[in-house]
Amino acid sequence: MKAKKVIFILVLITSQISIFAQSKKQDIKINPVKNVILLIPDGTSTDLVTLSRWYNNNMPLAVDKILSGMVKTYNIDNRFPDSAPTSTAYATGVKTKAPFIGIDSASAPQISIMELARLKGLSTGIVATCEFPHATPADFVCHYNNRESGKYNHLAKQFIYNSPSLVFAGGYYYLESNKLTDSLKNNGFRLITDIKSFNENEKDSVWALFPDYNGSTKYKSFECDRNKDKPNEPSLSEMTQKAINILKQNDKGFLLMVEGSQIDWACHNNDPYEAVTEFLEFDNAVNVALKYAETTNTLVIVCPDHENGGISIGNKQSNAAFNIANPNKYDNINIKDSIIGPLKKLENDKISGRRISEMIINSRCANDENVKKYYYLSDSTVYDKSMNISTSYPEDKLKDTIQYILGSSFSSKHYIGWTTTGHAAGDVFLGIYAPKNITRLTGVVENDSIGKYIAAQLKLGNLKYSTEKYFYSHKKLFKDPEIKIKQINQDSLFVSKNGKDIVIYANTNRFKIMEGSKTKYKRLPTVAVCINKGENKIDYYIPQSILNYLK
Repeated sequence: MKAKKVIFILVLITSQISIFAQSKKQDIKINPVKNVILLIPDGTSTDLVTLSRWYNNNMPLAVDKILSGMVKTYNIDNRFPDSAPTSTAYATGVKTKAPFIGIDSASAPQISIMELARLKGLSTGIVATCEFPHATPADFVCHYNNRESGKYNHLAKQFIYNSPSLVFAGGYYYLESNKLTDSLKNNGFRLITDIKSFNENEKDSVWALFPDYNGSTKYKSFECDRNKDKPNEPSLSEMTQKAINILKQNDKGFLLMVEGSQIDWACHNNDPYEAVTEFLEFDNAVNVALKYAETTNTLVIVCPDHENGGISIGNKQSNAAFNIANPNKYDNINIKDSIIGPLKKLENDKISGRRISEMIINSRCANDENVKKYYYLSDSTVYDKSMNISTSYPEDKLKDTIQYILGSSFSSKHYIGWTTTGHAAGDVFLGIYAPKNITRLTGVVENDSIGKYIAAQLKLGNLKYSTEKYFYSHKKLFKDPEIKIKQINQDSLFVSKNGKDIVIYANTNRFKIMEGSKTKYKRLPTVAVCINKGENKIDYYIPQSILNYLK
């Protein structure tokens, strides 16, 4: 028996040595992923990727070499999802419904992977071309039951008090209109609004919010409209590179979310030129991420949040005419000549739909020859059509309407089809670059699996447990009969126990402790989320650690 035991032990030791030698031979990394870069091309469908590739002279795109599967985009209650619930699934690992931001279908906040990464000591970042409190960026930072909430008053405040290490986007207008500029600075963040300061900055704790080419501070320019000769704003790929340069300084690692926001807007407007050029610039950002990842322990994930517009390469002009001798006549259509050539003329002459729409709105007149030449309409016809459609619309909606009229007219002449100005329900592509020894997601996956996958790779812990720890209902948290709720409204929650009073400020991480004549201000690890559920039902969700101050 002793001999058998000795033989068994020797075999076991030998096998372990063999495994160790094999792992050394293959250079297998046993460390967990250090960094994750998640890139979201908002509203992108597979046909748009194909059209963009043709526009790129049919050369391979950065996303091509990492494609690994498809993502199901449906909500818990809807098959035609928007960004709020779909990016919530990416950010929290939980499916929800519109117009919810960072909360489940019962309106309870769910902790995001970005919040957990920050709590773990990783650096975090948001890069986008939309306004910073727009749906996708907000899903990773904020929690509310309405993606708009006025002028983003709830979301903008939460964004500041729950801020990532850096935010590069548009939306200074919403910071200023909600009177939050000083709050940002008081929370230790530097605010940049010019490209010179942006290029010089190499530190985190920074927000860079840029105007568009026309000076509007609501969001950045479409890439095709951005002034490249004398830029006043960086491109998406430049912002991505800058974010990586800053975040990589943290030895613990980082989590970065990059959104090609205005791909979605171009698809809403059925504008193929702006959609294609936006996606190609997004692909440049993917290339930046991959170049960094290839020499570091970095996981890169690329996936749209949903489809938009129902774009197709082919429309009624490419129909098979069954009543003629050659029903396959459309097979002879040349994509380069009939589709890509006309699109590139728009680029060469800088005649975008947004530029023309602004001209028409501002002067009720654009260059009529350009509108006729490129979009097959007169500017007066465009103005009359837009007025009939959107008589009472605000300027931004009127601008979108004019872009739709121009984009759809161009598309109809050049074999590009659109099924809707809204969202579509198709699955979207998934691309993953993973370091050695890290399993890639493959096949067809649910969108909530993306958040869970990132949490697992960064060792962020159990999402459900962390949610209960940091976002606990005040009704359950303060069930001790000795704790009295003195006041609750949308601004604050006032509780008291044994002569100690605490005031928790809604949508911030600040609270005040009052005991006798002494007053102290403290900070929570996450924001205190206040959700108004109607009919005077107000719920607060607070870190359980607040109870330590009521002992």
